[in-house]
Amino acid sequence: MQLQQILNDYQIKKDCRLNNRIVLAPLNIQSSLFDGSVSINDIVFHQQHASKVGMDIVGSAYVSPSGNTDYGSISVADDKKIPGLTQLAKVIHNSGSKAILQLVHAGRMTNGHITQGHPVVAPSAIKATHGNVDTPTELTTEQISDIIDDFAAATRRAIKAGFDGIELHGANTFLIQQFMSPLSNQRQDSFGGSLAKRMKFPIFLVNQVKAVAKQLAQKPFIIGYRMSPEEVEAGGLKIKDNLMLAMVLKEVGIDYLSLSLHQYNQLPLTSDKLQAFSMPDVFRKAVGQSLPLMASGAINSKASLEDVHADLMAVGSKLFVDPMWPEELATGKAHLGAPITGGVPYSNIWPK
Repeated sequence: MQLQQILNDYQIKKDCRLNNRIVLAPLNIQSSLFDGSVSINDIVFHQQHASKVGMDIVGSAYVSPSGNTDYGSISVADDKKIPGLTQLAKVIHNSGSKAILQLVHAGRMTNGHITQGHPVVAPSAIKATHGNVDTPTELTTEQISDIIDDFAAATRRAIKAGFDGIELHGANTFLIQQFMSPLSNQRQDSFGGSLAKRMKFPIFLVNQVKAVAKQLAQKPFIIGYRMSPEEVEAGGLKIKDNLMLAMVLKEVGIDYLSLSLHQYNQLPLTSDKLQAFSMPDVFRKAVGQSLPLMASGAINSKASLEDVHADLMAVGSKLFVDPMWPEELATGKAHLGAPITGGVPYSNIWPK
């Protein structure tokens, strides 16, 4: 896609336009207060980084205390967080961008210290093989219903705070992906086993948050879904399963599909038949042209930006370092003195 088209406005859904196709990727800058409240550092960061993008996705807002992914993450787990979230959404809007709140539950990818004593839970009682994590407790059917309600309540809070939409975090091996993966979901009930059963949790989630948005939102409300296309571990989630999920989510009615990638044009590893095609091309073929597709991963130059085969380009590290980059692309001139947020180690910033 040519640069001018990327920098022009883009209609993501009816009556909802973005200033351009560049998205601030969901970053967990881990600068919130101890209880997950929005801090002045969160405000300043998004004030600095939202002004030149079409959409700013606030990363990893946990929907319940047991779902916290890391220290310093933003909470959307109770109504006391709404005033801070309102201020954050307002700052993003004043900068000229649409504000999206990414909703997450860590599942087994956390520990009791991060959850402040709340139980670590997952589809099955299987400890993850990486990260500083605890062995989780298997969720009961009632607890699964409660978590779906937590996502619905978080969506209500996002609407009340003035956000333009939410993104369900179905990537990076967090809870939603754990339900999809045979490695982490070995349940014997209606939420585990066949692909149709493993897809129930994300589908139920989308339906529930859509119902909340339909009932409460007074303006067009965006519902996105972020996924990691595959797991490379033996016995892990295959791309063919996520392609089926993507097609179903399109029919259910998401507003965009975001691919969490290490490299925007990386090739599939879990399907011999698809290894000649980039991930965005594979998913485009599955979902067609009508569903907006977002891609991320090492988009850090004009050439890479134009080379992304997607409707929206989620940029993380490049915008973190230089939030004025879209303007520099438009004018051809570097912006001297581009604002950089201090006090947050770069090693603690990663796309979520």
